[in-house]
Formats: sequence, structure tokens, C-alpha cells
Amino acid sequence: MRSTRTRWLYAGGSAVACTAVIAAGTMAANAAMADRPGAPAIGAGSAAPVPSASGAPQRPDPNPPKPTPLGAIIDGGIAAREGTWVFYGVPVAEKALPKVHFGVMAGRRLPSGAVTADVMTNEVTGSDRAPGFHAVEGTMATEAGATPAFGYYVGPADRITARANGRTVTAHQARWSEDASVVVFWFDPATKGVGGLAAYDRGGRKLPTGNAGVGVG
Repeated sequence: MRSTRTRWLYAGGSAVACTAVIAAGTMAANAAMADRPGAPAIGAGSAAPVPSASGAPQRPDPNPPKPTPLGAIIDGGIAAREGTWVFYGVPVAEKALPKVHFGVMAGRRLPSGAVTADVMTNEVTGSDRAPGFHAVEGTMATEAGATPAFGYYVGPADRITARANGRTVTAHQARWSEDASVVVFWFDPATKGVGGLAAYDRGGRKLPTGNAGVGVG
């Protein structure tokens, strides 16, 4: 199965929306991953051309509409290069994904109070409300600094853990205001190589795993 998604790329502080085609699995929007091997460099104040259907490059809209947050914005309590990391739901409407209606955006609340849209991730296989983990995105380097690894869990998760560098780490988490069954979780950006995700209820019982694969970019 293949499906489309909208990526949010950032160059010199300008958001550029473009369409990409990817194989099914966790999908995420990434912000100018300049240190990724083979990644094209994007100069400040400019945006990479997007190929048209005919193959000719076209300059994307430098000021696309930013997604409207669904529900309350969650304060991640983690400092970014500028501002602090936040998380919020955003709508998804893709014909190829009939059972996916929302994703989770990692952004920053700037000193001015404005909220950015930096990295988006959403489910691309089955229902976005199936029990278990969904749309887990690993940390990566962006213009905003190292992003937190994050995703969401559907179910009564009271504690979410992962394995990273040979040790068990516990995620920060908060319930989404639009649907209390959805738990948004994230890790400190310094936590690298997140994997082996597990969720536990209030009684310490392990919950269904779902789609616990971790994507990057």
C-alpha cells in the first residue's frame, strides 16, 4: 500500500507545504534535516523546488496555511533552540487514509506566544483509534534543534516506557483534550535510539502494543 502525506519543511523560518508519496508505516513531517546523509541543503530564506507532474521544478508556496490545532495545545516542558516544545492534534483528510482523521504535531511556543508547526506524524495503516501505539517519530536534528521523540497511544496508558541506549526510560505524557482515549507521549531530545516501547495501565498491567515502530523523517 502507498499513500500520500503532507510534509512541513522549514527553511529560514518559512514553512513550505509539499506532497510526498511513501510506503505504509509511520509517517512524519521533518524540518530541514541538514545533517542527514544525502539530504539536500536548503539555504536560509529559500525553499527547495518541488517537481511538478511534468517533472519540471516549481517553487512551492512560501506561505502555506498552517494546520489548525485540534483541542488544547500540550506544553512539553522542554526548551528548544528558541521557545519550548509543544504538541497538538491536527486534522488529516486523505482519500488514501479513510480511517485516519488526525495526526500529532510537534511545534514550539515562541517567546512572542506564537506556536510553530515543525514535525507532524500520523498513522497510515488501519484506524487512527485502534488500541496501541501509533505514529511514533524518533528524535532528529532540525533548524529548531533536536526534536523530542514522540507519538501517541490509544488506551488507558498510565505509564509509557522505551529502551534507549541499553536502559529503560519513561515518557512524558498527556491525554488529548479532544479524545481522552488518546495519550500523547514524548521523550527528552537527548534520549537517542528510542525503541522497545511498552504501555502499562494504572495497575501495572501491560497493554496492547499496536504499531510501535519508530520512524525518523
